[in-house]
Formats: sequence, structure tokens, C-alpha cells
Amino acid sequence: MKILYLGTKKGAALQEYLVLKKVYKKVDLIDPYKSFILPNIYNKIFVHISPKIFQPIINQYILSKIKKSYDLIFVRNGETIGKSLILKLKKETNKIIFLCVDNPFVSRDKQRFKLCLPALKHYDLIIFQQASRIRLSKKYGVKKKLLILPFYQKKTHCSQKITTYEKKKYNNDVIFVGTWMPERGIFFKRLIEMGLNLKIYGSHWQKDKNYGFLSSRTKIGHVSGKMYSKIIQCSKIALSFPSQENLDDITNKSLEIPAIGTLLCAFKTNIHKKIFIENKEAVFFKNEKECYKKCKDLLLNVNKLKKIAYRGHIKVTRVLKPDYESAVKKIISKLFD
Repeated sequence: MKILYLGTKKGAALQEYLVLKKVYKKVDLIDPYKSFILPNIYNKIFVHISPKIFQPIINQYILSKIKKSYDLIFVRNGETIGKSLILKLKKETNKIIFLCVDNPFVSRDKQRFKLCLPALKHYDLIIFQQASRIRLSKKYGVKKKLLILPFYQKKTHCSQKITTYEKKKYNNDVIFVGTWMPERGIFFKRLIEMGLNLKIYGSHWQKDKNYGFLSSRTKIGHVSGKMYSKIIQCSKIALSFPSQENLDDITNKSLEIPAIGTLLCAFKTNIHKKIFIENKEAVFFKNEKECYKKCKDLLLNVNKLKKIAYRGHIKVTRVLKPDYESAVKKIISKLFD
């Protein structure tokens, strides 16, 4: 099978590309963002003013790179693909699909998805990882869609070799690793005020109005790769907090944390309750008080904590198995079957 992958060669997109190449061999990659001469400036205009300004540039760049026909075009950066481009791409392939890991239907990302919305109904299949996207996509005429769990990376989200120094440095009771969002700041402030030993790692936390209070518990900066897994692995409990602005009910962390082997303490949602047995494979909370109480009780009962963490690990890695390779195979099997 000959596949063209439209996505950036970094982060999660790179992992998807490498999995496709491992399984299907003949895979080419075109990064739509390489069409931007000044990426930082262009990205700001793309998001804050209008992506439609760049449509001719993106179209010309991608089409100039295509030298042959493909069995499948796999789109990751769908925000760069407008209606005119997808109609041209369909002439170069048997099938074209879009792995939509964000929410193009809400205003959180400003203008970022304005170019791609009219193109959505022309895909042969769109893969969503949130049930809310399925409902919202109907407005844009999307008929062929597939709902799957977020992915985790087998070689990254697993037990890592930890040095004595790392074990001591990252030995935390409760952690959250992720980007700042307004609802998270006040939530974590209240947890700390109640007495929870919480450490925060991630980007943009200095934006929070309570950062003066949170700063001593916060390590600013993006965390990824094996270091992300090491920080979680060295902690007793890790929090998963879906984005309210994005209408999320699950995050990648909901699968990554158990895959690494740490106990998952997550906001209670329908999908969390559906995939994990509560208090057996993971613990859930509805508010700050419940989160505080469950964490404190588990920290005082280490045996129970370890059992829940182990069962959660087994559920993700041996039962659900939402790793990149399994997910990609499922997607393509669904498409061609």
C-alpha cells in the first residue's frame, strides 16, 4: 500500500508517521507547515487572523510535492487542508482520511480551523477521539466517522530506567503534567490549600492569576518523551484533567498514566467510567474535595494504591491496547473494509 502522510515530522505526528512506515513500508511525508517561510509569524496570522490567507501557498506547496498516485492519503494537520485542496487531493488517491485529534468545532483555537471546516464532508473517513466531536460534526455534513480512544506510545509510555538522582528529584505524591488552562489553576490552588502535596509540570502556568501561590509547586516548561514518563513513573498518583473549553471527556494522559504504571486519578466522565472500573483500575473525582480525599486516602494505603495502579496498567496495555500501531491498523482496516 502506498500512503502519503500530511503532517509535521515531530511529536505525536512523527510517531504516527513512523508506525505507518513500519507497518506499510511505502509511506511518504509532506509537512504542510513547511510552506510557511516565516513559521512563527505565519502561525500567529493563521490562528489569530485567518488561515484562508495562506490557502494558495499551502495548496501550491503540497501539490508540487506530489509526484505519484497513492492508495491512501492520511491527514494529520487537517487545519491546513481547505475544500479546494481536498478535492484536488482526491484525484491523487483512492481514499483520504483525517485523524482529528483536536476540536475544530469550538472557538478555543480562534481561527485555526476556519479553512478546513468546509472540507470535512469530503473526507472518506474522519477519526475522532472524543464523543463530543461526533455530535458537533453533523452540522458540517460529516457522515463517515470513527470514534477511537486516544493513543499511547509503547516505547515511551512505559517503565523507564531511573537513576537514583531522578528517583529522588521526581519523587512526588501527586502530580499533574500538562498545559495551563484557567479552570485548572483554581482547582489546583484549592487542592494545595486543603493540604495535598501536589507538583505541577507544564507550559504557560505563569499566566494563571494564582501563579504567585502556585509558583513554588510548579516547574514551567513543556515536558515530553521519556522525561515525561520518568516524572509520572516516580510519582505515586497522576491527575488527568480533560479540557473544559475543548469539550473533552478523556485525554491522552488518561491512557498514558496507567500505561506507565502510575495510578490514574481523573475527572469523572462517562468515558472514564466506561473504560475503567472505578476504585479498582483508576479513581475518579467530581470536585476538589473528592479529589483531595481520594488522594489522601490512597497515600495512606500504599497497598491499595499499588493494586489499583497495577490493574489500570493491565487494562490499558493488555485489554484496551490503544497503542499507535494497533490504532493505525484499526483505522485503515475500517476504511478499506
